[in-house]
Amino acid sequence: MRPLPAPPPEQPIANLPPQLHQRNWTGRLNQGSCVHASLVNHLRWLNEFELGERWRATYSDGEWDTRLRNRLDAAGIDYSYTIKADPRFLDWANTTRRGAILWWKPAHCCTFVGWVERNGQQYAAILDNNYPGRFELTPREQFVRLWAGYGGFALTVMEDPASSLPYRSYEILDGAY
Repeated sequence: MRPLPAPPPEQPIANLPPQLHQRNWTGRLNQGSCVHASLVNHLRWLNEFELGERWRATYSDGEWDTRLRNRLDAAGIDYSYTIKADPRFLDWANTTRRGAILWWKPAHCCTFVGWVERNGQQYAAILDNNYPGRFELTPREQFVRLWAGYGGFALTVMEDPASSLPYRSYEILDGAY
């Protein structure tokens, strides 16, 4: 038997399968529910499927950071957040494989699924609930500047993320049993 090397880390690190991507929906006030859709994506990545479905059934329409945090507090959900567009928060969300939700684009919330490397450059990978099934990539420096302009809010629920992809860690050499 001999060990095999581990594969490179998955990119993006919070790689929610496309069939689990939540599309934005319109609530009873006829407003988009992007914050809630982003949170559902985030909760699904964190293996909190039941909580995500309960959240989707309970909340809709527009949302803002203080009311969202009040609702999370009322539900007893532990989270961490920033309102300062501090890229160290997203570095931590990436390192811990949690991802985050954040204000992205004018009056819109998306799911940050991690930093990815392409040709020696780092990009933010974003799951936009208006366009599920794919990730948008924006160069890190541009992303941080734009994110600050959109308000700088990001939030991560403090649950364990999905397991990394399984891989074969050893092989049996011919003739050895």
